Amino acid sequence: MPLKKTVRDKIMDCAITINRECPEECRDFRVMTSPLRPGVLILRWTAINIDYPEKPVQCFRFQCFEPDGSPQHCSVYYADQQEANAFFSGLRTLYRQTFAVDHKMK
Repeated sequence: MPLKKTVRDKIMDCAITINRECPEECRDFRVMTSPLRPGVLILRWTAINIDYPEKPVQCFRFQCFEPDGSPQHCSVYYADQQEANAFFSGLRTLYRQTFAVDHKMK
């Protein structure tokens, strides 16, 4: 499913807000889909806590969106490790913001 520019822009506008408010170092914003969540677009980003530089903590964060790019105001949770593994292995990237968070700079 190709991602329309208007949908991408709405989701990435949310990414800009997330990045500004992120207490950690946030990067690698991606719009993705998952067969476990049909009809949902997922914004995934990497948050890196560097409070302890010798032991940084990196984790993925998620936010769900409607197919038109409207936020669902929910996140992704798993029932168990098996469901988490299935979710991660099924993710497909539709758009990746490679160099800057602001997609309008291109």
